[in-house]
Amino acid sequence: MKLSTYAKKLGITYRTAWSMFKHGDLKAYQLPSGTIIIEETEKDKSSPATQGKAAIYTRVSTNKQKKDLDKQAERLTNYAIAKGYQIYKIIKEIGSGLNDNRRQLNSILKSEE
Repeated sequence: MKLSTYAKKLGITYRTAWSMFKHGDLKAYQLPSGTIIIEETEKDKSSPATQGKAAIYTRVSTNKQKKDLDKQAERLTNYAIAKGYQIYKIIKEIGSGLNDNRRQLNSILKSEE
């Protein structure tokens, strides 16, 4: 399938898919015309119910970095979708790196989902 179709299927931008291709994260090849073709694997064809689940956890140190928190969440979400994971929770936390008490992270690690 074409790279643009692949990106739409995963719900990511074409630019993200292009970056994945350039980094060698996709099993794909480029035609002489420049069109990028993604080779579908059995994993791509399997149902979403058979693929893994993922919890997205992001953290920054201060309130001034809230924009970075959203960027982290977006990048991790795109990555998880591209890898075929089903996202069941997105957690964003603000806390100093000096304090290792991460209540929200600990709740994810203890959860059974």
